Amino acid sequence: MIDQIDEIPRERINLILKTVFELLWFETEGLYVSDIIRYLRATIPFTEFETGYYSFVPYIPRYEVIMRIGTIPLVRAGWLEKTKNGCWFITSTGRIACNKYKNSEDFFDASIQLFQQWKYRENKRLDLFDSDPFNTAKDFSTSNIRQYLDILDIKDIRLIIASLLKALGCHVLWNVPDKEDNSIVDMICSLDPLGLRPPRLLVHISKCSEITTSANIDAFSRQIEPNDIGMYFSFGGFSEGTQEHVLKLPQPRIRLFDLDRFINLWIENVGKIDQEGYAKLPLRPVYFLGLPGHLRSLPDNSAMVNIKG
Repeated sequence: MIDQIDEIPRERINLILKTVFELLWFETEGLYVSDIIRYLRATIPFTEFETGYYSFVPYIPRYEVIMRIGTIPLVRAGWLEKTKNGCWFITSTGRIACNKYKNSEDFFDASIQLFQQWKYRENKRLDLFDSDPFNTAKDFSTSNIRQYLDILDIKDIRLIIASLLKALGCHVLWNVPDKEDNSIVDMICSLDPLGLRPPRLLVHISKCSEITTSANIDAFSRQIEPNDIGMYFSFGGFSEGTQEHVLKLPQPRIRLFDLDRFINLWIENVGKIDQEGYAKLPLRPVYFLGLPGHLRSLPDNSAMVNIKG
């Protein structure tokens, strides 16, 4: 059943966002998302429905989805900062903006509207899912996976990518500590279980919402030694010319992985993905009936679609 757009009142959404901002107001160095969620649970008596799950974002309670999506406009306005390692804090600009508003309703109105627009689009996509063939399912699947990864904490993204690399025969030798935000290298891997033989594989994981530029690649390349191979995961994609820029680099060998390439690798190796990684990203195949009228849009008779739950 498709969730209705008005299932959670605006007053409740406002309360969730207001509580988060009030908590962060007194934490000048910010708080990790896990601490914010723990505070919300202890402060707000959530209903059974609010602690349930949306059909297109499983494993993440509805109130947490509202918190993450609802704060996006605050980040875009420069009022709230979300670091790579999952720490949130109010910026100096945000504190100035807070003092200009007479009430919280005006302040959070943009957040609530964005959340409702996002939810409405997802419901529309689900409406079309059963009536359209392969192409609609494929488009829906990729968009669904992208939004799901964008909501996950960076530690979960690292776990997913580590599971894929292990399935490809790599051995993870080192992971950046969760609280370290400025590290360009997120993990170091090797094809040798003991890490005694080259090459080393240096892995970078960018934020899902960020588009990687040539400047980002240059910063990463400076960490790569002659016998290393760089692996750059950017689910937000790469700017025009980045691939050509990588090919022109004098020494470092860097492989680029956007969302589509990552999904293809995950699908090809899904039978070898460990249980911990698959639990975070459970992609399953769905088989379509290839009637003559739709054969042109069906390359085979199946497609990998993101089905969870």
